[in-house]
Amino acid sequence: MRFERSCYYISSFYISTVKNTWDYARQDCLNRGADLVIINSKEEQVFPEAWIGLTDSLTEKTWKWVDSTPLTTPR
Repeated sequence: MRFERSCYYISSFYISTVKNTWDYARQDCLNRGADLVIINSKEEQVFPEAWIGLTDSLTEKTWKWVDSTPLTTPR
């Protein structure tokens, strides 16, 4: 499911018989011209069991979104 150029890789909406890793899910979204979701609102937090575009793969415990912006807590 895509929403404003984000790819929601969610079993409820994206039908797949194979469970995949975060890296595979992201590449699949990129191949579709989208990316894993960056959560900017409480409404976007309602999707359960989803890979999101947040990772600490470059530096352990330093969380960044896939667009390189740091994790911040909305006020």
